[in-house]
Amino acid sequence: MRLVIAGLGDLLMGSFSIWHWVIVFLFFGVPIYFAVRTARRTTDPVNGPSGFGGWLLLLAIAEVVGLLKTLGAVANSMETYAEYNSAGSQVVILGEAALNFAFMALQVVVIWFMFKKDRIFPKLFFFQWVAIPATFALDVVFVSAVLRVSVSQLMTAEVVAPSVTAFIVAGLWVWYVSKSVRVRNTFIHGARTRSEIFS
Repeated sequence: MRLVIAGLGDLLMGSFSIWHWVIVFLFFGVPIYFAVRTARRTTDPVNGPSGFGGWLLLLAIAEVVGLLKTLGAVANSMETYAEYNSAGSQVVILGEAALNFAFMALQVVVIWFMFKKDRIFPKLFFFQWVAIPATFALDVVFVSAVLRVSVSQLMTAEVVAPSVTAFIVAGLWVWYVSKSVRVRNTFIHGARTRSEIFS
């Protein structure tokens, strides 16, 4: 990802090599190609499209990338707070790790049911969307209480912007999941018993 961003920076600066174009093509072109290709193959003239294709394929990719991003956030927050030796910082490390692991567990469950094509996926995806501001609010309140710092001091642009952006982007995906014919035709399987859910 950093290579793509660096490549876009070079484009603006005027030195954009062929390798930068290859990276941009692979990063954007290949997923779009496969999305369009699978959309053509899985379209039923009567019921409409189904299966992982079109925008749904991009959503599946985004879910997996989001899980990896959360994993990176856990590692990054542990490195950041490891610099502090106070008792409060150790509690913050554990609290934030617990929040991040809880959110990561929710992401794993959502991805699991997405790839199982279970009809519960749209509801779980909605809960994941709601969990974004909930996790952020809990994190801010927790850090504020433990470190005795006012909430306004914690609410800087670099802290708030990623969560607001994630909430808006995920909200657009929630809207897509609620309106899409492909989603309605894809997530039709239902686990009737607990043993079927975990099989």
